[in-house]
Amino acid sequence: METFINSKPHSIAMKNAIQKWNPWWENPANIGKLTGIAREALPILVRTMEARHIKDIIGVRRCGKTVLMYQAINSLLEKGAKAENILYLNFDDPALNSMEEAIKTALQLKPDIAYIFLDEIQNIKEWEKTARVYYDTNRFQQIFVSGSSASLISRDVGKTLTGRHITHVITPFSFREFLKYSNVEHPEHASERDRTLHFIELYLKNGGFPETLGKDDLIAKSILVDLYNDILARDIAARFNADLDIVKKIGFYLISNIGSPFSYNSIASALNIHYDTIKKYVPYFTEVFALFVVPYFSWKLKVQAKKDMKCYSIDTGIRNAVAFKFSDDWGKLAENAVLVELKRRGEDVYFWKNKKEVDFIVKAQDRLTAINVSYTDSVPKRETEALLEFSEMHGSAKLIVITKDTEKTDERGIIYVPLWKWLLGS
Repeated sequence: METFINSKPHSIAMKNAIQKWNPWWENPANIGKLTGIAREALPILVRTMEARHIKDIIGVRRCGKTVLMYQAINSLLEKGAKAENILYLNFDDPALNSMEEAIKTALQLKPDIAYIFLDEIQNIKEWEKTARVYYDTNRFQQIFVSGSSASLISRDVGKTLTGRHITHVITPFSFREFLKYSNVEHPEHASERDRTLHFIELYLKNGGFPETLGKDDLIAKSILVDLYNDILARDIAARFNADLDIVKKIGFYLISNIGSPFSYNSIASALNIHYDTIKKYVPYFTEVFALFVVPYFSWKLKVQAKKDMKCYSIDTGIRNAVAFKFSDDWGKLAENAVLVELKRRGEDVYFWKNKKEVDFIVKAQDRLTAINVSYTDSVPKRETEALLEFSEMHGSAKLIVITKDTEKTDERGIIYVPLWKWLLGS
């Protein structure tokens, strides 16, 4: 195996940084300090190791991508991989300012490296070209990269790595992961019902970003505000060379109006910003997973394109920390949590509006599911009427109302399920 013997000398600082980031070289047990709560994405990531494709782990800033990498490393160790054959590099470290030089240096230290994990890869210019060379020459058994979604789904990366990579989208903690962190082992059991109901509202209020778990409200809010500002400044303004003041205005408007229909024209009018700027900037928020945009449901693409859209925050906690709101609007938060969970499950999601409005239409092949979220046990008549109106116009569809704690199926076939239970996939 090539060891780059003729490469130029490398700095002591780079060697020290590499050794610091790979503590399992000294003792494989050191990985245990880094793995945290097992993420639901881990089994899927491990399963894709059966393919040689580059694994890119993308998602909003600080949602747990690095920890997921540590968990994948731990999985390799448990399956018998040698610790010295696994390399992790964090390119937020200023000592690791060159991907090629860092890997060459690592190979001088450990010449039989077979698995490489490249974190915060967006800090390395044209990293995808080097990754393609490693892949095409079979230099390593597995290559993992992670970073901001914007840097990993750009058109240049798509062209360079087409057919060579598998993408894993990571979000902040799901409700099931949140309960696991909170030591609620059997949320479906009657004995745990009160604790589960307590934690669902805590989850809606504070969200699922790993750094906020276990923190008091003041500290959690401070963390989320700083995180949001980092997303706007570093992931949107810097990445896309966008005007930060305009980014802030658009972001504040959208995150303060989650679940409300909008158009580019309506935002332009509300903020007195040119239509073309709004049309250009709004997709930036979705590219970095700060927001999800939900289109109108229609079988005709022309109709869909002319209708309003709705947007939701990546996390209810970050929405609460930065948005303008009059009160604790549990209904909007529950709706937001449902949308994020649908996206986490990989669903194709729309909304629909005629005389009444349906929050979400989920399209799976030829089967439609219509979902209204009503975080109460006294479900307003309009919620069920909207579902029935949709079903009448679009044929047979599964009809669901997500409630606070009511569970039943009525004579019209409408299924009522508590939010906590639906989020758990029960």
